[in-house]
Amino acid sequence: MITRLHEPYLVLLQQAMLAATPPGSRVALDLGCGDGSKTGWLRACSASDALIVGVDRDGSVLRAADDMMFIAGDASHLPLRDACIDLVWCIAALNLFPHRHLALHEMWRVLRHGGTLVVATAGEYWVRLRNHPAPLIAALPDTPLPLPPADGLDEEWSLLMAAAGFQPRQTQAYLLDGGRLAQVALIDGEALTSHLSLPLCAGPVADPEPRHLLVVTSARKV
Repeated sequence: MITRLHEPYLVLLQQAMLAATPPGSRVALDLGCGDGSKTGWLRACSASDALIVGVDRDGSVLRAADDMMFIAGDASHLPLRDACIDLVWCIAALNLFPHRHLALHEMWRVLRHGGTLVVATAGEYWVRLRNHPAPLIAALPDTPLPLPPADGLDEEWSLLMAAAGFQPRQTQAYLLDGGRLAQVALIDGEALTSHLSLPLCAGPVADPEPRHLLVVTSARKV
């Protein structure tokens, strides 16, 4: 599933990550950054003079960059001091770490109080797709919505973040290969109409089926 967060899903992934990230970080970390091809996205949500840092265990894939710093390091023992980071991104890497709970503890350790963690994963889930009416679809914005998926698809990640000491903020889910309806097909009609300030016009809900999803979860250190 990790390859599913590369082409042709980069545009969706970038939009989802930026939508889940508060602006203005002064020091931002991309943990499990690989070759750093996505690390530069942090510029769009950080302060103009921010320090952008990428960390990956495989030092051979890291590259030199004038405006970013790349460090070889283990997610279970980050080579960073306590409370020095405003924002941590972890894209398609958390489930690859051999000790996920230790990695989350390290993310908590290096974040400043009030700092944000944003985690993106991809996987297969059983979902019930929503077939929203045309007037509701026509009212949708072109940007991701700050709404959780229906049927408790966000519970696993909220519980994981809380167990690691974070305060869960929000979880969004997106169908891979879902096109413009990648997110809204997973959102309950009542929540969607309320957010858009429209009369309730919920459509039918399909039977459960397995689908591949991008799930983006954000949490705060408090």
